[in-house]
Amino acid sequence: MSKIAIFGGSFDPVHKSHIQIATLALKSFNLKELIFVVAYAPPHKRRQYADIKDRISMLKLVTHNVNKIKISCYEAQKRKVVYSYQTLDHFQNLYFFDEIYMIIGSDSLLNLSTWENIDYIVTHYKFIIAKRPNIEISSNIKYLDRCVFIDKEIEDISSTKIRELIKLDPMMAASLLDKKVYDYIAQKQLYV
Repeated sequence: MSKIAIFGGSFDPVHKSHIQIATLALKSFNLKELIFVVAYAPPHKRRQYADIKDRISMLKLVTHNVNKIKISCYEAQKRKVVYSYQTLDHFQNLYFFDEIYMIIGSDSLLNLSTWENIDYIVTHYKFIIAKRPNIEISSNIKYLDRCVFIDKEIEDISSTKIRELIKLDPMMAASLLDKKVYDYIAQKQLYV
C-alpha cells in the first residue's frame, strides 16, 4: 500500500519551512505523492490576508515541476470552511487503495482534541508530524499512536511573522521566502 500525504494550510504566504516539511516528508516516508491543499477558510483562523488565487499562485511558484508534489484546490473551490475529515475522505476516495496521512506541526498535535470529528479522523487516518522548536511532546499525549515524526526539527518560521516583517523588515522577510515568492509578493504589493 502506497502512502499519500495531505499538507493543508492557508499558505499565507508559503515559506521555506513549508517546503522543508514537504521535502523531509517525501524523503522520510517514501511517499507516492504529497498534495498541498490550500484552505479557503480554515476553521481555526479568523481571516486570510492574501486572496486565494494569490496563495495558490505562490504555492505553484515553489512546487512547479517538483517530483511527487501536487497542489489541490479542493477546499478553495468550496469557498467555505472545509473540515480536515472532509478533505481526508475526499482524497481517500480518489486514492482508494493508498494510505492517507495528514501533515501537521507538533503544535497542532497538541490541539487535535479540538478538531471537528477528531475521533473519526484518528480511526481512519494517520499523521506525519513536523517537529517545531520549543514544542515538547510527552509520551502520554492523546493520538500519539496514530503519528509518525519527521526526524529533523524544522525552522521556526511562521506566515504571521513574515507578514509583519514585510512591513517592518523586507530583507528579513525575503530571507524566509523563496525568491520567486518574495518577488511575487513585492510585485502584487501583498501584506503591506
